[in-house]
Amino acid sequence: MGLSISREAVNNHIEMTTRDGFGNVKSVKTESDLATGLLNGIDVKFTSQAAQIAGTSGLEAGLKISPNENLTIGIGTDAVIVTINNGFWTMEGLARSINYQIATAIETGATDLLGLNASVVEGEIRLTYEKPATAADTLSTNIVITNANATTLGFVNGSYSGFVNGVKDQDYTEWGFSQFVDTVVNTVLPAGTGILISVSDGVSFMTISLMVTMGVLDVTDPDMRSFKLFQASVNDTLGSVAVRIDQHGGAMAFTSLHVGKYHDSTNAYTSLVSINMADADQAVFMQSVFGVKEGTAKGFGDANFRLHIVDNSPQFHIGADQGQSMNISMSNMSAEALGVDNIDMTTVKGASAALGRINKAIDLVSAERSKMGAFQNRLEFAINNLRNTHSNLTASESRIRDADIALEMIEFTRNQIISQSGTAMLAQANMVPQGVLQLLQ
Repeated sequence: MGLSISREAVNNHIEMTTRDGFGNVKSVKTESDLATGLLNGIDVKFTSQAAQIAGTSGLEAGLKISPNENLTIGIGTDAVIVTINNGFWTMEGLARSINYQIATAIETGATDLLGLNASVVEGEIRLTYEKPATAADTLSTNIVITNANATTLGFVNGSYSGFVNGVKDQDYTEWGFSQFVDTVVNTVLPAGTGILISVSDGVSFMTISLMVTMGVLDVTDPDMRSFKLFQASVNDTLGSVAVRIDQHGGAMAFTSLHVGKYHDSTNAYTSLVSINMADADQAVFMQSVFGVKEGTAKGFGDANFRLHIVDNSPQFHIGADQGQSMNISMSNMSAEALGVDNIDMTTVKGASAALGRINKAIDLVSAERSKMGAFQNRLEFAINNLRNTHSNLTASESRIRDADIALEMIEFTRNQIISQSGTAMLAQANMVPQGVLQLLQ
């Protein structure tokens, strides 16, 4: 029987498939290193791992603005009309754009806006006003929002003292990465620089475009690249390269489509991923922003196996005739086999994953109990049936025994009659010579 394993990086699922010599195929998916239900009564444990180069950061939750959103922010007698262009934005990008438009308004004479600032606090845009020392004592410290058409950002019309928080629409949350580069800090990657990544699986390679950097002159333009769209484009572009890109939390990962060593009809290959940047400056940028290092990673273990299965499950003869038997097997129900021997309840993520494992373990135990109940019912039925068969056989044996005794009595009587007839005939024959002797005397 052939066994193959292919790893899906999304949600860390492993798909295992068996194919027997007759072409029958069965597949199961698991989140652990144990596959249950692939073979009847047999759990398959494996250690194969796909090659992977994963980052540690760089992805964040932003917003998809569509269409343009506007709001008027006023302090005292001055106000600024803020426009957020449609597209994908990081929260920091939104704050940058609002602050740029406030600064532009101040430069054109709206001095009451001095002290007004946008920032990101706990994932939301916060507008804060701190009255400068040079402002008139009569200047109000209230932030006045009017003409608000910013439902995605979550700002509504009203007057707010000191600060106001937006409450973003969660339906428009989008994961992605910022294309903005602060050229004051990073002088080697000016705006308009294309960040290129060469991806190889050890056999072929492909160069993909990560982003084109944006600078301070682009602050009113959407600054985020949607990871979903980027992922779809990259995975389509990679084509014949057996590597895919996926999201793991707040980071991206390049994962081989093969696990460990995989085999075709003639050769064996090693799961491999290799990442190279266009130059040293881009390599530093990629590592500092995304935590992705240049290099090569290899998988381990095998993706194809040969299994020789021996059925050693107990077999019970449950009938009076030949072939009336059944096999009884029970899967391993230990904590290790159920995947609950090593769960982490110390973090929210670990507890969430543990709940999934526990639910799956409960389902497995319930299914096994149901199977045991079916075995018990079948055996009880067989016991009752054998009891009836035993009673019938005993009655039949008794009737046969009674019939044999009668036959033997008939045979005994017949033999007695024959014996007595023979004796009488012998006595009669002996009387003739005795009579002759008497006459001679």
